[in-house]
Amino acid sequence: MARGASEGDATLRVLQEQLGRMRGMLFAYSALFFRQITVWAIVSIALVALSAISAPIVVALVPFIVPFAFLEAGYYFYYTVFARRHAEFLERAINARYGREVLVAHQLEAAYFYEPGAPKLAFLSFARVGGYGSAMTIGYSIGAILLWGAAMSVSLSLVAGGELPPIVPLAAGLWTLGVTLYLLWHFLGRRDEERLLAALQASYPDAVRSPRTASGTSRGPQRSRRSRARRA
Repeated sequence: MARGASEGDATLRVLQEQLGRMRGMLFAYSALFFRQITVWAIVSIALVALSAISAPIVVALVPFIVPFAFLEAGYYFYYTVFARRHAEFLERAINARYGREVLVAHQLEAAYFYEPGAPKLAFLSFARVGGYGSAMTIGYSIGAILLWGAAMSVSLSLVAGGELPPIVPLAAGLWTLGVTLYLLWHFLGRRDEERLLAALQASYPDAVRSPRTASGTSRGPQRSRRSRARRA
């Protein structure tokens, strides 16, 4: 019995340590997401300003930079999805060992931000379009479209004046189209996320049977069952 309790304690510690790492990853990649979006926005605005002052041709870089900024931001969000989903299963697995809902952060996140299983495009949740994350994503997207459109308009003017090869705005348009289609395909299709969920369900069977899951009821830790048996 002592050995079983010791193994249970060790397993619980491992789960808690993994949960700490996932929460750290979630914070780190969320911070990177906003930092890099801000950095690329400043770079793009600076290039537009520079083109208006002394070097018009540099504006042709902006229609390449804006889609890349979204592609990079999508990569960081890709990791936040992994961290949040993994943390959810870890919390459920820990709750199952306690036999009650001790850790509820994943439930609070679903209530406050968005349901993780709802269709989404980065932070834009189609189940909660009026949410702050959705509004922020829409605002960033509108700003990016305006910046991209202004830069492309100047680029086309430069082409008309013979200052820029026509292939440059054409390549920028194809690059933008390719990035946009890929991001839509990835986030709306949720293929990687579905594979992750399948792996999490196989790795943490206790989480599947934890409280507030449709697949079953919770199973408390062995110590809880023994203590209830002694009290009976």
